[in-house]
Amino acid sequence: MSRGKGTDLARQVANVAGAVSQFAVPTLTFRGDAITRLDEANPSLVVPGDYAFTIWTLIFSLSLAYAVYQALPANRESLLLRRVGPFTAGAFLLNALWCVLVPAGQFFASLVVLAGILVCLAFAFAGLVRTARERRLGTAERLLVALPLGPFFGWITTANTVSLPSGIVQAGTPAEAAVGGVALILGGLLASAVVLIAAKSAPATFYLAYGASVLWGLAGVVAAQYDRSTITSGAAALSALVLALVLFGTSRERRRRRVAEAAPRPKVA
Repeated sequence: MSRGKGTDLARQVANVAGAVSQFAVPTLTFRGDAITRLDEANPSLVVPGDYAFTIWTLIFSLSLAYAVYQALPANRESLLLRRVGPFTAGAFLLNALWCVLVPAGQFFASLVVLAGILVCLAFAFAGLVRTARERRLGTAERLLVALPLGPFFGWITTANTVSLPSGIVQAGTPAEAAVGGVALILGGLLASAVVLIAAKSAPATFYLAYGASVLWGLAGVVAAQYDRSTITSGAAALSALVLALVLFGTSRERRRRRVAEAAPRPKVA
């Protein structure tokens, strides 16, 4: 086996192992009571409501679909997967580690790992955009690579935004509300920037799924904190509004460009 093929196979195996472990580890070992005690001891003014975390079911399902697709022998030498795959594998494995650290009470270590997941997904996003600028992605690539990456990257963007304030200041204090408000605004601007970049070349399946998952998280913050902190709930609502307008504007502009490209051009005499 050549070195290149060996590297490709290792990437495929790492993605399958990571996608399975990020689902299996919390299923087998995650202790919800530990998280509940942590939240009760340090009630945060930034975290979304519990219902928002159901998005993990979607993320896990799409990750498994992606892992199976990228593991197919026909996709072993895919340039897109060579650019994206090493970083998705890293994100999956770090996510599994995060699920071990949180119930163990390793809060600050979990923040570092969470930031690492964000970095991995940002590099995967860069690989997706680079390839999409070079050629039009196929249907399978749009549905089984771009789509799974969108909600994962979007939710991890939100997770870093809402977790950072509690790592800087004491949870449940006015200081956390102030820092959290700033973090939510910055997180919303970051998400809007990702959508603007992606809309220029990446598939709509990516940036719509990415934006929707961030909006889901921001809506969860508003729902959970509107009666506890005007600052954080207001910042989350403002960020959601800006992101929604960006999504609407980019989608409208993209449709306009497609109509213009499809329109018959006048023949030159």
